[in-house]
Amino acid sequence: MVSATSPSPIWTSAEGSMAQATAKTRWPVIVQGMIDDVQQTIDDDSDTRNAKEGLDIIQELQALKENIEGDAALPALPEDGSSDIMGYNAQLASFGPMSWHNCPWLFAECYLYRRVHAIISGAPSWRGYDIFARAKLSSLISSKTAVQELSARYMSLSTVDAFNNNDRSDFAYTIFVEMTQIALWGNATDLSLLTAASPDQLEAIQGRKAIEEGQARIVSNDMADAWTYLSAHAGGAVDIILDNAGFELFTDLLYSLYLIDSGLAGSVRLHVKSMPWFVSDVNPHDIPILVSTLSDPRFFDLNGRVPALAARIQRLLNEGRIVMEEHPFWTTGYDFQCMPAVAPDLLGRLSTSTLVVFKGDLNYRKLVRDATWPYTTPFAEALGPLAGPKGFKILALRTNKADVCVGVDEETVRRLKVQEPGDNWVKNGKYAVISLSVC
Repeated sequence: MVSATSPSPIWTSAEGSMAQATAKTRWPVIVQGMIDDVQQTIDDDSDTRNAKEGLDIIQELQALKENIEGDAALPALPEDGSSDIMGYNAQLASFGPMSWHNCPWLFAECYLYRRVHAIISGAPSWRGYDIFARAKLSSLISSKTAVQELSARYMSLSTVDAFNNNDRSDFAYTIFVEMTQIALWGNATDLSLLTAASPDQLEAIQGRKAIEEGQARIVSNDMADAWTYLSAHAGGAVDIILDNAGFELFTDLLYSLYLIDSGLAGSVRLHVKSMPWFVSDVNPHDIPILVSTLSDPRFFDLNGRVPALAARIQRLLNEGRIVMEEHPFWTTGYDFQCMPAVAPDLLGRLSTSTLVVFKGDLNYRKLVRDATWPYTTPFAEALGPLAGPKGFKILALRTNKADVCVGVDEETVRRLKVQEPGDNWVKNGKYAVISLSVC
């Protein structure tokens, strides 16, 4: 499914890697957060959720946490009637014997969340429960200042002449840069990484000032080429493969609104996950919850600008110019370069798009197989079969939070090695890439 010349995937046994730190430190913390959430729901919602089933879920999650901490082997997933289980278990067998601290990071992390979903969906009264919903909504409310600031900024920008359809002036390009950076740095708010962030810390990495300061930290920047390409293909369908709910989803809806209002896109298709995933990834219910919350003056008002913005988004949703789509491939353990073999229908769907925007770190890792590429590897080369005539047009907006990164020139790599010893620039979330492949 992938080229024989591609480098190996990153394993959790790689000494000093983000993968190793995740397996030994972050995963147990994340699972403990799940345990706490289920217990709180038992305490608060005993009429809806069966308490006995909830306690059974807690017991299974506790065992899972202990297995991770104790570096146990990864067992096959139990059959639950879902079509993806066979694929997971086939992949699991193909890797041979492995444990939580010695396994391919990308696959094991997907396996972890799929296993949690199996545990919860196995309890009838808990089926469909989003174990991360409480945390996602809390992060959105904690982002109040940034949401209000960016809403006011957008409503102000949307009145200027350069925002009108088919305007391709230098000022229109400046607006494109600002809106794309908002979508890019919205990804800095990732609950799987910011498990203990305070509201003040969240605000510090959001807002327009923080986004402007981030311009110098885009280590590979195809912004100008993306503008040229979208301007030449204006009015088509743009797909956005979403990442996080909460503040990032707000910035993605803002970006969708901008693409349509500016005429760069005629419609936007938002691709969501079909199950709770990687703590804060967008599920179908997260979009109406976000729009409803933005419309509620108890949370967001700012002289009516936030509700007005929410009304504009809702109108496009009602008109079908912004639509939401699900596909089971997004929650499999496969990297995206397996799409031609595993999900050819999805590949065909995306190949009709003017541009497919991949948001965030996980989507980026899956695009380039989470492999040990040299940082200077061209983005198109790392995409393998997804680039070129048999793939589709790709724009990746990603803040760097993992060990893999490509498309960075040699001079920049040398500079970053001095500025960020230990290659921290690829994993501390302070740097980013805007990578385009449209050949």
